[in-house]
Amino acid sequence: MTFTPNRPTNRLVFRLWPNGPRELRSGSLLTVDVPHAQRPNPTTLVLPRRRTVSFTWRLRLPKDHVDRNARFGDGLRLGTFLPLLAWDARRGWLLDPPSRILAESAGTPAADFDLRVHAPPGYRVLATGDSLGAGRFRARAVRDIALAVGRFHVRSVRDRGVTVRVAWIRGTPGALLSDARRALRGLSTRYGAYPWRSYTIVIPPDLHEVGIEYPMLSYVGRSNFDRLIVDHETGHQWFYSLVGNDQARNPWLDETLATWAQTRVGSPEPPLQRPPPSAAAKHVGSPMTYWDRHANWYFYGVYGEGLHALKSLGNDAGVECALRNYVARRAYSIAQPGDLLDELNRVIPDAERRLRLWGIHR
Repeated sequence: MTFTPNRPTNRLVFRLWPNGPRELRSGSLLTVDVPHAQRPNPTTLVLPRRRTVSFTWRLRLPKDHVDRNARFGDGLRLGTFLPLLAWDARRGWLLDPPSRILAESAGTPAADFDLRVHAPPGYRVLATGDSLGAGRFRARAVRDIALAVGRFHVRSVRDRGVTVRVAWIRGTPGALLSDARRALRGLSTRYGAYPWRSYTIVIPPDLHEVGIEYPMLSYVGRSNFDRLIVDHETGHQWFYSLVGNDQARNPWLDETLATWAQTRVGSPEPPLQRPPPSAAAKHVGSPMTYWDRHANWYFYGVYGEGLHALKSLGNDAGVECALRNYVARRAYSIAQPGDLLDELNRVIPDAERRLRLWGIHR
């Protein structure tokens, strides 16, 4: 890794997210072999500053499927699985604690990755990045990578310069390829062109009724809500992958916005409950340390209440305009709540004051 910081620092900080509390309990372990390292906690590795650093690391996969890294049969899926630089150009090192309920913890800068994967004959490798052949992938300006290996079947289609593919092991892919193509088209029209040359939907046999987003690749578990999950995870290609955020401090900046995006391309809104549960009401902008204490209401408070906070502004077209400007100004950076509020204020007078009623603050 080569890194040139934009402000003075005497150290390098990497986060080892497979070593979070829940992950360690399930048997996950990421170990790094590097001299002169400090380990203030299981998820943090500190090195003396150097422009270029290299080291070896080893990942032990968990015994179950509670996390973003898992085994299934004779295959595996990985995500947020390697030591990740925890740098924000405006705030410096990101040292937020890991979430105890979800892997919503990472905040990493956009970077270029070169990946080489050695897999046994008969196995298919799918990963963030453009395939260069012989198990090699290159990804430009992405903040994380995902990797799946298994006996996958693959279908693909070329659409407006983007290769859209779906990979599966059992059964059939159904309409997921056309769903992904439709979602990419609709979201590109709204928030700016999809910035990479490929987008992959992987259907791991161990996932059900959930999705997990990564730049250029999303894991989608089969369910009765295939289209909704595809729309939501594809929305994350703009809100998290392109415009990053500190997921531990501001989870709403990707989950609320991806939920908004899914509704703009035809997926239903999360159910509305009135009055809202006290743990969810007025807490849209709360960090993961809050939701760790109110885990049962995380989805409702960030996805559902967040969406309805934006709709309460009474100007959906204005919100769309603000989001398009937000993407254009903050692409490839780590955004903060004030960045979005500034765009909303430009289009919808008094938007920030009204959103404070929902717990959204700078």
